[in-house]
Amino acid sequence: MLVLLSCKTASRPAAQKDITEMSVSGEPVPVGDLGEWKQIFYDDFTKDAPLGSWASDCESDKIVYTGAQGQQWKAYPACFKDTYQKRPYRSDSVLSVKNGTLNFYLHTVDGLPAGANPSPVIYNGNQYQTYGRYTARFKVDNDSLSQYYVAWLLWPQTEKWPDDGEEDFPEGHLSDNVGGFHHYAGAGACIGCQDEATTTAKFTDWHTYTIEWRPGNIKYFLDGKMILNSDKWVPDKPMRWQLQTETKGDGSHSGNLIVDWVAVYKYAP
Repeated sequence: MLVLLSCKTASRPAAQKDITEMSVSGEPVPVGDLGEWKQIFYDDFTKDAPLGSWASDCESDKIVYTGAQGQQWKAYPACFKDTYQKRPYRSDSVLSVKNGTLNFYLHTVDGLPAGANPSPVIYNGNQYQTYGRYTARFKVDNDSLSQYYVAWLLWPQTEKWPDDGEEDFPEGHLSDNVGGFHHYAGAGACIGCQDEATTTAKFTDWHTYTIEWRPGNIKYFLDGKMILNSDKWVPDKPMRWQLQTETKGDGSHSGNLIVDWVAVYKYAP
């Protein structure tokens, strides 16, 4: 679930922790159509962007990163607060691009653990589509990030929740196992009305996460293996993809969430 609150002035970013593990996964970004899926966006992050370059004062529609092939990204500014602890998203102090990866430097900013929430502009200046395929490959370099939580999600353009549903995959504390949740839309919507995917996979390993959203059907895949398949109350209104990486708990650990690539497809049977 996304929560947007009042504005706050962002401060200068702290020094970034070095990425000590391999910064590319060994699996290249997929380029091209896949049967009924027409590719409309991909980014393998080959254009560097320093820490601090993804910042905006309080402009959620500002383009904060443009990739080597013209890919565009937005990100929640510090005036937007996260779901659980109501802490500011700090894209200005968390996000950078280097060595072919998008890096989330997860650490304490102004005395608080800080995450970030970027979103791709998938085509023609638009973040939204109805139905699609969304896939990303990433890992974290620290197994002690219990105060950080991912819910990389499809969120309705209407901003009506739970009415218009939500698709969360992957979801979980970065120190725990990978999971996911299909939140029901329409007449089946209510808080807690959902199907859950559970795995034994760890965020500290490279994994490819995929959501396939068709009319009346939602599927989640982990490294190509289907772990959720639901026909129950599937959303049917436009949604955007948010790489929501937030705080849920307290602690002093820091680390990096390292994204090798992302790709988005249009449903075109």
